[in-house]
Amino acid sequence: MGIAVPSWKVLPPIILFLLFVRFSPLDFKLNSIRSFIFPPEDVSRFHLSPASHSSRSETTRIYNFTLAEDILSPNGVQKTVFTINGLFPGPSIEVRSGDLLVVNVYNQLSEGTSLHWHGIKHSSGRNSQDGASGVTQCPVLPGANFTYRIPISPDQSGTFWYHSHHSTQRADGLFGALIIHPPVKHEEESRPHQDELRGIKLTRRSREPFDVLDQVMLVGDWYHRSGRQVADWFQSLRSHGNEPVPDAVLNNGQQAFDCTKSLAKIVCDPKKGSTPMFVLDPQSRNVVRFINPGSIAEIHLSLDSHLLRVIEADGTQIQPVLVKELTIAPGQRYAVEIIRVNHDASRKFWLRQRVNYEDFKYPNAALDLESKSIMSYGSYRDSSPPSSQSWSSIAESEHLDALALQPLDPSARVLPSAEGVVMMYVTTMVRTSTGNRPFGYVNQTTWKPSLENPVLARAEAVSSSKELIVPIKPGNSSLRSVVMDIIVNNLEDGPHPFHLHGHHFWPLYTYEAPMGAGSYKWERPPTLPNTAPALRDTFVIPAKGHAVFRVKFDTPGMWLFHCHVLVHLHAGMGMIFDVMNDHLTAEDRMHAASTCMMSNE
Repeated sequence: MGIAVPSWKVLPPIILFLLFVRFSPLDFKLNSIRSFIFPPEDVSRFHLSPASHSSRSETTRIYNFTLAEDILSPNGVQKTVFTINGLFPGPSIEVRSGDLLVVNVYNQLSEGTSLHWHGIKHSSGRNSQDGASGVTQCPVLPGANFTYRIPISPDQSGTFWYHSHHSTQRADGLFGALIIHPPVKHEEESRPHQDELRGIKLTRRSREPFDVLDQVMLVGDWYHRSGRQVADWFQSLRSHGNEPVPDAVLNNGQQAFDCTKSLAKIVCDPKKGSTPMFVLDPQSRNVVRFINPGSIAEIHLSLDSHLLRVIEADGTQIQPVLVKELTIAPGQRYAVEIIRVNHDASRKFWLRQRVNYEDFKYPNAALDLESKSIMSYGSYRDSSPPSSQSWSSIAESEHLDALALQPLDPSARVLPSAEGVVMMYVTTMVRTSTGNRPFGYVNQTTWKPSLENPVLARAEAVSSSKELIVPIKPGNSSLRSVVMDIIVNNLEDGPHPFHLHGHHFWPLYTYEAPMGAGSYKWERPPTLPNTAPALRDTFVIPAKGHAVFRVKFDTPGMWLFHCHVLVHLHAGMGMIFDVMNDHLTAEDRMHAASTCMMSNE
């Protein structure tokens, strides 16, 4: 039986138009339209589809991930990169609140692996899906398959990401975006907004939820050496405890590198690198979701002639804040609306991705301290560089104050009282007992995951010299949650972005000593806020200082708490909260144990 082919005459006009734009001869105007509607494949996969997810019913979303090792040149420098379905970064996952996310992982790497779903709250009985090797599972062996089944909470939406939580694989490219779209609330009507930043007033009316161009940008540092080589160097006598300085900053896996700047032996072809380019829609609300998947560096982001209207932080919808520059630490995410303030004839602008040498203890000639991406209101086909100028000055008030962020929902501003305190001291130390090699410590314990006996699979979890495990239990056994203050003292002269698995926390206070030690003093406790700030899952502990986080532990499980600087975590700067052990299900423990029986047959 043949297939009927519709006549050109009966095709809907919009289809004819799109086909005409797609295949018509080159013309300046049509070329611009065509390149916007049909962006290059390596760009379109970072474009999101909020309308198609927010308006549908809850469902099961299935992704098949094949992990492999490929020789790529993301910025012109050749490197073995870990890819997912041949892509670096990996595919963008899109779900909506209430979905069941199913990810089938086929490990074609030459080593074991696991995938962590950064920022995702796992429901009771799903701790085994967290993806932390040595904590909630054994690594997925080379040649083996494994399926993650993750119910997305109806109360969770926003910008998240996934990455390898095994060894140093994140530094070699094993990561991607995970976006949770909220369901449409049809009863919400557009309402006027007014924003102000140092005399710049912007009044507009919010648009319908589908009138949005929603894009992802994974902006983070990159090493030309493998993650394993970087970590081995850090824990050798050669480093003297100095963190390895990255070689570049990539945006969605791209950048242009000056091959003459590297002092190391590399294979470099400048034709294979390119300046990342993104097209904005002047008729839409332009939303960019920034994710820092990097290994060590905070990235300071600014866009010439534009303000960044920050609307989300780590999956928390916030009261919008206008800034000129946004600082994002490894593991953190921010969603921003792009606001143009200079309406001259310019159509292209630099997105500046700055890093500070103050974060490092030695120079690296290869590193461009201000790499750039192109933001254009024109066409993907026009890759000529912008002529825009950076902000002449950025006052402290025009930077993002992460502690001052407020949740958009007024009901979320109620701050519960803490029922107890967990005190921690974190640092990197070089000891004669460890052969003068640097190790990371939390309360004198350096974490080394037991890859063949994950904590969740054990009948009893107790602390040892290699695993600090802190039990968290409510005072009343009938309760299913407990609120605790976590005080983290940073004893060294570099910051630590700490991430808590399975939960969010309220960052209440941070302190950095102008000189000397800045540890918490019981006799002079700080004044904490009375209202709840925006919930976060990753926050920076200042150098020679401390931070106070308040956590509502409400999900039983073994939840890792660690520094997101990759070499610090690899060197041991992590610990585990054993939350309400009595309520862990036997099925979840058995599921964790079953991961240690995987074979590659």
